[in-house]
Amino acid sequence: MTIAIPTTGLVAMGFCYSLCGLVSYIASKGILTRPDSSVAMNLDVVESSVIHSNREQIVARAIERENTHLMFLDHDMVFEPTILDVLAGRRQPVVVTNYMLKQADSDFVAVGLDGARIPTTAASTGMVPIAYSGFGVSLFELEVFKKTPQPWFLPLFVAESNTYTTEDNPCFERIRAAGFDVYLDHDASKLVTAHMGMKGYSWKEWTPQAKKES
Repeated sequence: MTIAIPTTGLVAMGFCYSLCGLVSYIASKGILTRPDSSVAMNLDVVESSVIHSNREQIVARAIERENTHLMFLDHDMVFEPTILDVLAGRRQPVVVTNYMLKQADSDFVAVGLDGARIPTTAASTGMVPIAYSGFGVSLFELEVFKKTPQPWFLPLFVAESNTYTTEDNPCFERIRAAGFDVYLDHDASKLVTAHMGMKGYSWKEWTPQAKKES
């Protein structure tokens, strides 16, 4: 398994603490939800200002190493050390988490098959199929990328707004076109404690009323 960190070089202290906790947890306990599997892990970091290129390189190298799984950890995520255990326990080719966008009166990154944003609340549990989410904390079987034609992470140009998309939506669209479902794991999402910007954005701060007023 590759722990993949595409970064611009500025890493949140909360992320460093979370990464140390994850590595220590796996080293001491293994992956409890997959007791029939032994796990060999490596850490791969690519640093540049072009994040989608960083992701492309990391995935290609993981395939060359003949790894079976890849976990993206973005450098602005804060999470509990048990999160990989939960994601791996789902035994699905693509399992992602939900977290807040880094903006005032924020909403969640996950988007359903109907095009609507999906909240993760205290009552949310289990998995749901979605169109896309962010890569912040996400787990992939590398077979997904082997069967999805490159480029995997190329953003798209939106002529109407004269802007580019992020790399996540187009990537998940290509993955779904290749025949793979994308699942959002609400239980793992609750283990993402913050998305670090000028402050830490937490799923616990979201309310329907706040979103309506924004």
